[in-house]
Amino acid sequence: MINKNFPSFIFCLVLLLTLQNKVKGQYILKEADQQYALYNYSRAIDLYERAYQKKVTLHAAERLAECYKYQQNYIQAENWSALAVAMADSKPINILHYARALQSNAKYAEAKLQYNKYSEQDKGVTEKQKNIWLQSCDSAIRWMKEPTTITLKNEEALNSSKSDWGATKLAGNMVFASDRDIINKRRGVGNRSFLKFDGSKMPDKNTYSWTGNPYLSLYMQEGTEGIKLFPLNAGTAYHVGPASFTADGKLVYFTLTKIDKDVIYEKVEGIKNKVATANIEIYSSTKNDGGEWSVPISFKYNNAKKYSVGDPYISPDGKHLYFVSNMPGGKGGTDLYVSEKNGSEWGQPVNLKEINTEGDERSPAFDEASNFYFSTDGRIGMGGLDVYTAKFADGKIGEPKNLGYPTNSPQDDFAFNLLTKETGYLSSNRTGGLGLDDIYSFTLPEPKKVSYTDPVVLNKEIRIENIYYDFDKWNIRPDAAIELNKLVEVLKENPTIWIVLGSHTDSRGNDAYNQALSQNRANSAVEYIIKRGIDKSRITAKGYGETRLLNRCGNGVKCTIEEHQLNRRTEFTIVKQ
Repeated sequence: MINKNFPSFIFCLVLLLTLQNKVKGQYILKEADQQYALYNYSRAIDLYERAYQKKVTLHAAERLAECYKYQQNYIQAENWSALAVAMADSKPINILHYARALQSNAKYAEAKLQYNKYSEQDKGVTEKQKNIWLQSCDSAIRWMKEPTTITLKNEEALNSSKSDWGATKLAGNMVFASDRDIINKRRGVGNRSFLKFDGSKMPDKNTYSWTGNPYLSLYMQEGTEGIKLFPLNAGTAYHVGPASFTADGKLVYFTLTKIDKDVIYEKVEGIKNKVATANIEIYSSTKNDGGEWSVPISFKYNNAKKYSVGDPYISPDGKHLYFVSNMPGGKGGTDLYVSEKNGSEWGQPVNLKEINTEGDERSPAFDEASNFYFSTDGRIGMGGLDVYTAKFADGKIGEPKNLGYPTNSPQDDFAFNLLTKETGYLSSNRTGGLGLDDIYSFTLPEPKKVSYTDPVVLNKEIRIENIYYDFDKWNIRPDAAIELNKLVEVLKENPTIWIVLGSHTDSRGNDAYNQALSQNRANSAVEYIIKRGIDKSRITAKGYGETRLLNRCGNGVKCTIEEHQLNRRTEFTIVKQ
């Protein structure tokens, strides 16, 4: 006989299983949030993916995009960002995350679309920031089409499947930081600025939760003996490195993470115990006549309870220490600072405000010619951290210049170290490497001096960054002024050349109006150049209106904002020598 209550039993069983799965899914998501708050991204990814499989939520998709970004898996970051953007309850910030992921994967045209979309939805985005995003994408495309002649080589003998970076030399031996599986005795990537851990217990001394790898250690490649731990008496099981040496090799400055008993604890929502944060610090050590390194001495301006101090670069004479810090009073995330040594005391750190941006600056270094090198994600670049150079002369800092492609890539490029006039090392997590971050050696081409006798090709465009104008206006914006200043320098270095400055509009508006608008824009740029000491007879303003479009976007053709922007440009052509 058929039991008439059987269907009800099935319904109750299904309902019970559904409720159990829901409760379990909520528990997994809560645990994932806890691991995320502790920067245990490897563990958080596993939990968020399990939670997402049980129930599709925007929160899980957003967090997965962030976790994969922090682990430098940009493909997965893009995939999860795309899912987050497509959800009905998505927020504008997800569009920005998606744009950045696209940029990191060299999908610049798509990234521009998303940057524009985000700027339209978030009215708090400044015109300056928007232009940095858009010009970065445009510049990256051009730099990849016109690479410099620098030669890069992956140093496979130094690199591992983990993170290897910050290469420098000491007495002919290579010294670098790595989070590879520990070699020799010491057990514990990490170019992160701090540790965060459950305050109820000390962090794992073997594994850094951010990456799931060991902590950073300093290594040395010594001749044919292979790679071994650098013999520092660090006194910590946590991060050590990178390092910078004085010219005589007897003094080293390096970063170090220590966990003291009185670290600062903070309450974090969703975590039962308090969370502790340990910032990184700079220490120094001196080598004695027997070749042994002294017990590390703390840098005077360390303050691990409040901020991080890292990426040290000590001048060859040991009198100037350059470093990065997120100390209060800075311009952005991590800023560049310099401290001068007076006798035996380090002076108050000075913020390099001419260079620092609202983003992050990293990896200060100098070459023999007083050229300053650093990395930043706050300027026009290819994506992530880009390497820049600026001239230091007479106490002044020149305008930073992006080193272009292939020195830079769509990912993070940092720790640029020019050891001779032609050779040096660079660290990058670019596609095609062996591990998370790799060390690359590079060779610079023979420098070509610009002289007045160099031949100048007539009717040849001078290539500088595109100059952008606000719609329907012709005033010179700050970002355009930077590029016009470059042209002024070219004209000063080559006093016999004459140029035509040609401005172009898109097709929106009638032909006569666009002709007048382009002439006004050209006149405005010429006036700017003349005011900076260039004779007006050497430069001519020419407005072309919409007569020289670069694409299909003529009258009546429906085009995107980006396609129209391509036509709004300014070009400089040499017409006389």
